[in-house]
Parts: sequence; structure tokens; C-alpha cells
Amino acid sequence: MSTDNARVGETTTVAEAPWVGPAFLIGLPLAGAALGWGLTFIVEWIVGLRWFPFQGLFELFTELSETLRLVVALAVGLLLGIVLALFAVHEMLKISVGRDRIALKRGDYDRELDRADVSGVFVQDKRVVVLGHRRQELANVEFDLDRDKLASALRKHGYAWLPGGDPYAAEFKRWVPGAEGLPKGANAVLKARQQALEKSNGGDLAELLDELDTLGVVVHDKDKKQYWRLADPA
Repeated sequence: MSTDNARVGETTTVAEAPWVGPAFLIGLPLAGAALGWGLTFIVEWIVGLRWFPFQGLFELFTELSETLRLVVALAVGLLLGIVLALFAVHEMLKISVGRDRIALKRGDYDRELDRADVSGVFVQDKRVVVLGHRRQELANVEFDLDRDKLASALRKHGYAWLPGGDPYAAEFKRWVPGAEGLPKGANAVLKARQQALEKSNGGDLAELLDELDTLGVVVHDKDKKQYWRLADPA
């Protein structure tokens, strides 16, 4: 559908079904409480398994009265369920596609991009990627929504949807220390990022990825390995 068919100011949202969030917020706390209740029946058995972790906590739990055991188990299970539910809702992906901009929000990942900066969008390896006109990646985030709905929303508002996936996939090379063809300073950043990747340090990974983007280097991670290609010069 052409851009003219999308009204000015109209936004199409691609996200989980409206019932998914409430289902997490209700179901996970109830499931946690149920698990806590079940714990009261098997805690004595767990204490008998000396290899089982947190033995001290379980032994302390067995010293409580049956009524107090039940109250504590239900409360802890309910609390853990609430925490998990809030985390699950926080991590749900939401993509807002409008005539003038596209926004992607998932957890702490938040990108809002002007339409003029976007050359195309694709999904590959369970990630959605927004490309810029210099072949750089303006956004790259885990994707678990309906691909057809995303494609429809993008086409509705006149964005280029790339159904074949990454048009530059063949250009990626595995990074090794001292790799040739990289801009000055990029090898040092990639070395630091490899260390952060092995330690699963998300904050450093994101910060170093921004540095590589400034240098014109696009990086993908797979099995704790880095693969790179170059963007076009600014």
C-alpha cells in the first residue's frame, strides 16, 4: 500500500496481542504461588538431598510451623511470580510504524528513527533490523512477533520491506585479532567487545557497538563470536 493511503499522524503498532500482558501479570504470580504451595509438601525430601543447593534455607524453612510454612511459601512464590511477570512484560517488543518515523521498544532498548534515515527493514535470525542509507544498521533487536504483520505495517506507511532478509549477509567476516580491512581503532574496540561478549556484559556490549557504528563497522554476534562488515563512508 502506498504512503498516500496512510493518513498523516496515523501509527500502526506491531506488538503482542492485548491479552498477553495481563495473562503474564495474572498467570505467573498464580503459578508462583502454586509452586510455593507445592514446596511445602517436598521440602523434607529436598533437605535429604545433601547435593541440593541452598540447604541452609530449606533447613530453616522446615523449622517453621506448618501454617507459617504455607504463608511464607505462598508469599515468596507470589512475589517471584510478580517479578517474573513484570520482567516479561517489560521485555515485550513493540514496534510503532508511522508516516514520518518508526520506533522500536524492548526492555531498555529504545530507538526512534526518522523515515528519511531508513532505507529498508528486514527480519533474519529472529532479529529485526532497520538499515540506513549508508548500509549501516540503525536498529537491531530480538524479534518474536508476526513477520507478516510487520511487513504489512511497513508497506502501509511506505517503508521498504526486504523479504529476502539481510541484503549484505554475504559480506560479514568473522573477526580475529588484527583483522585487515578495518578502520583505524576498530580492532581495539572489537577486542574489548569480545571480552565483554564472553562475560555477557550487556552495558559494555551496547556502548562498544555504538563506537563501532561511529567508525562505520557493522557487527553481528553468534555463539560468542563477532562477525563484521563495513558501512559506506559518511
